[in-house]
Amino acid sequence: MSLAGGTILSPLGSNAQEYKEEIGKQANTGLPANLPDNLKQMVLNTVKIDFQDVNTDWDGTIRIEGLLRFSQRGYREGLTYASNWFNYHLKNDAKLDDEAYFNQYDGPRARILRDGPLTFVIYSSVLNLACPVHELYKQTGNKVAKEVCLDVAEAIVHYVARDKYGMMAHDDKNFTNFTIPDTAYYAVRATAIASSLTKGDLSKVYLKQSVYQLDLAINHFFDKDKNLSRLGIFDNKPSTIYWCRSQGWLMWSIAGLLRYIPTSHSYYTKAATTFAALANGVKKYQTKNGGLHVYVDDPSTPEDVTSIAMVIAVVKEGMRKGWLPKEYNDMCDKGWQYIQKSVDADGKVHNAYTGWALTAHQGQKDLMDTKFRGFAVGILMLAADEMTR
Repeated sequence: MSLAGGTILSPLGSNAQEYKEEIGKQANTGLPANLPDNLKQMVLNTVKIDFQDVNTDWDGTIRIEGLLRFSQRGYREGLTYASNWFNYHLKNDAKLDDEAYFNQYDGPRARILRDGPLTFVIYSSVLNLACPVHELYKQTGNKVAKEVCLDVAEAIVHYVARDKYGMMAHDDKNFTNFTIPDTAYYAVRATAIASSLTKGDLSKVYLKQSVYQLDLAINHFFDKDKNLSRLGIFDNKPSTIYWCRSQGWLMWSIAGLLRYIPTSHSYYTKAATTFAALANGVKKYQTKNGGLHVYVDDPSTPEDVTSIAMVIAVVKEGMRKGWLPKEYNDMCDKGWQYIQKSVDADGKVHNAYTGWALTAHQGQKDLMDTKFRGFAVGILMLAADEMTR
């Protein structure tokens, strides 16, 4: 897949050379002083990629969110880059026919919605759009960004397919074959964001959907005996695999709701209690190096960095915001050390499982650092933001 699909980290020839040169002159200003040099380089590599070549799928949007997390703390190049990315897709994507739109990302095809200011497809990982766009709205007050967030939530409430359990489908064609925690995260967080952006009955509708999707995910994916998340449901059977990033996906789903509800909310206790149980499960199975095995409870499988980065990003936030007791600092510190060891001096990420839930289900345990995906960088940026606060 070309970089237009957002799956390769090395930059192509520039279509915005002046912008890249300006970034090169100003780079490294505003990043946290305690961010290690190799991780600073990882961030700088991200803004060297032409923003036109960063798509609106998960590979692209998680990197944009990472940049916006740092821009909130003073890295103004991150905000400039994210704004240019957003404005480009507003203008460009509406001009594309369906085939050209699908060629932008590496994933299944689904219905394309063209009614709002931003054209997008309702393949689940594209619905992650709401996350960086909401960060952009908070930092700029851009009313179009707010409208896009609401359009994504409206798509989730009205248009996306559902599986037999009521959970949001992965995509139009896969609403009977499998259900995975990834989709729960996209649904829960996007609708919780929309609830925070609206008032009255409309806000209640969005929040009800967020709680409903999270409750289904916890009920179907969380294993109370192991305190781990199952890989998913395949052919109507709960998986017996505890995949590394499934832990992060379910924890991110819970955090995606907890950010927007008070402790007095009727669902708060179940969400926070499950969050702590998952943290305990990860703590039990964390490797000596600080990572997680691709199959969490199977030490014969490789160690992965992306999953522990997902976990510590929200566990550290949870301790900071009071969702969790402050008893996971050692786990977070070990994970942080593993992250730093997994990024080389050139800012390239290693020890990353680059397959996804379906490949993990199929027994492909060793897809490490192959066909490198941009999401790995984005995940590590979110963890780095939390661990340098």
